[in-house]
Amino acid sequence: MIKEKDIAIIISTFDGAKDLWKPLEDTYKRFWSDCSFPIYLTTNYEYPSLEVFMPLVIEKEKSWSDNLIKSLIKIEEDYVLLTFDDLFLVDKVDNQEIKKLMNIAVDRGYNYLQFYRSISVGKSVGGNLFKKLDSAKYKNSTIWSFWKKEVLISLLKEDENAWEFEVKGNVRSAEIASFYSTKSNIIPFVNGVIKGRWNPVAKNKIKNLGIEICTSRKSLSFFESIKYQFRDFQFNVYTYIIHLIY
Repeated sequence: MIKEKDIAIIISTFDGAKDLWKPLEDTYKRFWSDCSFPIYLTTNYEYPSLEVFMPLVIEKEKSWSDNLIKSLIKIEEDYVLLTFDDLFLVDKVDNQEIKKLMNIAVDRGYNYLQFYRSISVGKSVGGNLFKKLDSAKYKNSTIWSFWKKEVLISLLKEDENAWEFEVKGNVRSAEIASFYSTKSNIIPFVNGVIKGRWNPVAKNKIKNLGIEICTSRKSLSFFESIKYQFRDFQFNVYTYIIHLIY
């Protein structure tokens, strides 16, 4: 069983997204107040005064991957749960379930466990767990992904952005076994920002929770919002079919 001091949560962000930090932290304080892991916020030069998030100041960055590499090197923990500055919690997180899954991953030698229903092909391995094929697409998806830190660092290339990592890094990950996911979404969240703009559906949900957000950031248009809602619907249908078959 892993010791909690060996695990950290890393929120991937940068100074240009600082308007998201306070409302994001507010959702963690409300819905994951019993989180016992340190929560690091990757910043460039900003050192915000926050109650829960601990800034990791890495200064200049070449890319998203470079930012993350520098952040991972700065921390001592051997395992990290990776998430993003635009993934806002919207309901109670089951902290005991998270810790149980982390212990399973560590005890069984998993290199990666995604707490999110996977679009990758693979096979059920019992309970709520699903093993991704070594050659599967989206095998290294970063959303709510629990990693052996050394494995994540080995896959990152300092000149790649997040989307390039999920494509090129996916090819590199084919050489590494033991990538798993859950068959259901363990952490309740909404994707608040898409391509730098608020997702209106998520924005309204966050505001209805009584969380204050910065109003200067633009929102997607109505038709753009519909497009992304349809994309999410397709994802849900596809992942449902995958887990029904496998």
